[in-house]
Amino acid sequence: MTTILDLPVHPLAVHAPVVLVPLLVLFGLVYLLVPPLRRRVGWVVAALTLVAPAAVFGATWSGEQFADHLYPDGWPEAVQEHHDLGFRLLWILIGLIPVWWLFAALERGRRSAAARGGDAPAAVGEDGASAGSDDPAARGRTVVMVVLGIVALALLGLAAWTVFQSGDTGASMVWEGSV
Repeated sequence: MTTILDLPVHPLAVHAPVVLVPLLVLFGLVYLLVPPLRRRVGWVVAALTLVAPAAVFGATWSGEQFADHLYPDGWPEAVQEHHDLGFRLLWILIGLIPVWWLFAALERGRRSAAARGGDAPAAVGEDGASAGSDDPAARGRTVVMVVLGIVALALLGLAAWTVFQSGDTGASMVWEGSV
């Protein structure tokens, strides 16, 4: 079992996901739901999409070592449930990475097109016909961004719920002595 100053790493390592995952959820919601703030918080969310899964991996890895040290003959059901929730959280966050980065890339493309005037409302010519947008990808990009945004919201919600459940089961084992 890995230790730091004779303390098991797991009780120390769990603090990173407990802080980083809710921050990812908070900034992710701001990014998705408040478009004018996307340029300001985008880099924070991008960093958190990479750092939070790494923190969860560290916590689950150290937790496995800790559980193996405490229960060499097999983990109790509560420990197994806690482990499974941590592992589920890891996969939720790994699934969020490509969804998030694709959404952010499309947002950057949308901003670039808007700066060129490509996403401007279609102009109406003298004959009353629509002249169309300069950006032929605008409609498709919007549809894909809406779908990715919904998937990202669902993954953020799952991450928030799972980090809560995982933290609750761990705290119950420590403070209520359920193991």
